[in-house]
Amino acid sequence: MGSVRVSPRVLKALPVALLALGLTVAGGGLVLARHTTTTTAPVGATPTPTATPVPPVAALKQRIPTTVLVTSDQPFTPAQVKRLMSATGAKAALLVSAGKVFVEKGKTTALGVDPSTFRAWTPKGTAESTAVWQSVAAGDGAVAHVVGRAYELPLGGEVLMQGTFPSRLRVGSFTTTAIPGIGLVVDSQRAEELGLTAGTGLLLSAPQRPSEDSARLARAAAPGTTVTAVQYVRTNRVVRGGWVFPIVGGHLTSGFGYRMHPIEHVVKFHDGIDVGAPYGAPVYAMSDGVVLYAGPARGFGQEVVLSHPGGVTTVYGHVSRIVVESGPVHAGQVIALVGSEGESTGPHLHAEVRVDDRAVDPIGWLRAHGVAL
Repeated sequence: MGSVRVSPRVLKALPVALLALGLTVAGGGLVLARHTTTTTAPVGATPTPTATPVPPVAALKQRIPTTVLVTSDQPFTPAQVKRLMSATGAKAALLVSAGKVFVEKGKTTALGVDPSTFRAWTPKGTAESTAVWQSVAAGDGAVAHVVGRAYELPLGGEVLMQGTFPSRLRVGSFTTTAIPGIGLVVDSQRAEELGLTAGTGLLLSAPQRPSEDSARLARAAAPGTTVTAVQYVRTNRVVRGGWVFPIVGGHLTSGFGYRMHPIEHVVKFHDGIDVGAPYGAPVYAMSDGVVLYAGPARGFGQEVVLSHPGGVTTVYGHVSRIVVESGPVHAGQVIALVGSEGESTGPHLHAEVRVDDRAVDPIGWLRAHGVAL
C-alpha cells in the first residue's frame, strides 16, 4: 500500500505558502517534514524563520504483520495481554492508545502511538516512509485519505479534533494504517491531550493463521472488548458475510466513470454510482466492516465510510441521516437513510468502492463478489 497519497482536489487546495515550510516526497505523496518557528527579532526587523528539530524516529528494521486490533474501555493488564497472545498464538503484541474522536463535526477512531515502534506494524509503503513518522513524532496527525477528502483538508492545515478534550491538530500527512476503522494516528503526547487512555488498544501479530480466525479466538479470550480483523493481503474471496447492494428497489441514475456533472455542467470523473431511491429509504452496508468515518463531507452533505479487510473501503454519500457512527457493522445492516444533502438534484445514494484508496466500479466489484444485479 502506498503512503501519503493525496487526492487531486486536495493538491489543488494546497496553499502555495506551504512550499516554504519544507515539503518532502515520500511514498509517492506529500509530507510536511518539519515545523517552523520564528525567532525573536528587534523592533522593526524582519523575523527569521528557523526550523524546530523534529524528534528522530527509529529506523525501520522489519515489518510486523498486524493480524488483530483489540480495544477496550480500560487499559489492558499484563495478564490480559498474555492471555490474548496465548489464545491467538500471537508472536508479538503492541499496546497503544485508542478511542473515538470528532474531526470537526465528523467521527472516526484514533490511535495514539510511539511512531518508532508503531511504524513496523503498518503496511508496506507506509512503514518505510520515515517522513510520515517524523511528522507524527513532531505532533502532527497522520490522517486517513477519506477523512482528508471529507473536509478537503489542505496538507499543513489545522483541524479541530476532540476526544475527551478539544485540540487543534496540524495535518502532517495523508496515509493509511490498513487497520479498518482507523482515521487518525497521533503520538502518545497528542493522544493524552485528546483524552485517549494509554493501553486501551492492543495490536497482535499472528501471521500463521487468517485474521478472522485470530479475531474469533481473541473475542472468546477477551469478552467485552472490540476485536477488529486486519488483512493486508488482498484476496479475491468474498469476505465473511458476503456483499449486498446498498439499496433495495433503487434504480441506477449515474454510472462509474466520466460524465457530465449535473450541477457544475462540466465533464468530470464520477468515483462511484448514483442510485435513485425515495427520501428516507434505508441504506445498507455492502459488506462486513468497521465505521471509518461518519459525518459531514464536502459535496455529499453527509457520508458514512466503512473499511473492510484487504484495504477496501465503501462510501455512502448524500444521506439524510446517519444511523451508525462507530464500531463494527454487518453486511445488510442499515447504516443511514437516503437523502439529497450536499450537491444533489434529488434523493439518491452515491456509493463508492475503493481498493487501496483507488476507486473501482461498484457494479463490477459487486458482480465479481456474487451480487446479482
